[in-house]
Amino acid sequence: MKAAVWYGQKDVRVEDREPKALKDNEVQVKVSWTGICGTDLHEYLEGPIFISTDKPDPLLGQKAPVTLGHEFSGVVENVGKDVTRFKKGDRVVVNPTVSKREKEENIDLYDGYSFIGLGSDGGFAEFTNAPET
Repeated sequence: MKAAVWYGQKDVRVEDREPKALKDNEVQVKVSWTGICGTDLHEYLEGPIFISTDKPDPLLGQKAPVTLGHEFSGVVENVGKDVTRFKKGDRVVVNPTVSKREKEENIDLYDGYSFIGLGSDGGFAEFTNAPET
């Protein structure tokens, strides 16, 4: 599949990549639409800002290179064995925010939050995976 992959400041490459293996709690989304957000532009022009380059993202487990795109929608292509709320063919808008879910209030962005498309591969690809929750 084609994917726009961030390697570093002003270094985004369109590449052929294999879709990632689906985890039990994930859905695979065939991406229909992706927005280019100001965050994507900042990562391209000034990054790394949110993308981890030296060690894997603590919540999503990936470091650069990473497929950008955290504002996207599409159609569920496959579901992991533990997924209960979605089925193949469902139209979805992906919430890219992933958290430890340890606090309900006073959440600080730097205290246990990450984003699909910054901390792991995102929607600038033909397919991407997202956790059900």
